[in-house]
Amino acid sequence: MTFAVGAPTGATLLFCIALTGCASSPKPPVGDLMTEQSIPMEARGDQSTLDQELTAFLVRYADAYNREDYTALLGMWDQDDPYAFYMAEEIDPPMHGWKTIRAYFSRSGVLDGIRNEYSNVRAHYVAPDVAVATYRLRFDIKVKNLQALSSFDRIMAVFRRKDGEWKMIAYAEAPQAPLTMIRKALKTSKSLDEAQKKELLRTVQTLLQDAVPEDFDEWLEKQQPLRAKP
Repeated sequence: MTFAVGAPTGATLLFCIALTGCASSPKPPVGDLMTEQSIPMEARGDQSTLDQELTAFLVRYADAYNREDYTALLGMWDQDDPYAFYMAEEIDPPMHGWKTIRAYFSRSGVLDGIRNEYSNVRAHYVAPDVAVATYRLRFDIKVKNLQALSSFDRIMAVFRRKDGEWKMIAYAEAPQAPLTMIRKALKTSKSLDEAQKKELLRTVQTLLQDAVPEDFDEWLEKQQPLRAKP
C-alpha cells in the first residue's frame, strides 16, 4: 500500500478528516455519538501449515514492497491469470486485469519510504492449490513533502499454488467504518486532548449523516410493516 501507488486511505482519511475538523456543520449532542460495537470472537488457535506458508509468503511480499521493488512484488502474483484483481481502498472501482494493476504500480518517486507489516494470517483451502486468507496490514508511510503517517488495514486475498510456489491472484483491502478507524487512531494520538478527540469524532459522524439520501426517511417508513417481529 502506497500513496498514489496504492494510497493508504486509512491514513489519508485521517488526514482529510483533520482538515475538515473545523467544518461549520451542526454537531450532534454528545449523547448521540455512535457507540463502539463488538461481538465475541472465536479464540485464535495454533497456525496451520497453510497459515505458516502464507505468512512466509507475506514476509517476502512486504520486503519487496518496502524496497519499492514492484517488479519483484508483481512477480509474486500469477501473471498468467487474466482475472486477477486488486482492490485498493482509495480507488473505485476495483482494478481488474493486468493493464490496470501494472499501471497502479508503475508510478514512482512519490514516497520517501514505506514500511508494511503483515500479521494474523488465517487461511483455508477453497479448492486444490487455491487458498483464501485474511490478515492485518500495519503501515508507516512518508509521502514526499508531507508528514509521515501510520495506520492499519484488514486484508482478504486469494492465492494459487503454481509450480510448487504460492502466487497471489486477488487482493482486497477492507477498512473499517470511519468512526471505528478514527477511534482506534485516537487511542495512539500524541497531540489531541480528550475534548479535541470528541470533536473530531463528532465531525466524522456529521459528515456521514450529511451523506444520507433525502429519500431514506420515506424508505424507512415503508420498511416498518415488513420488518420481522422477534
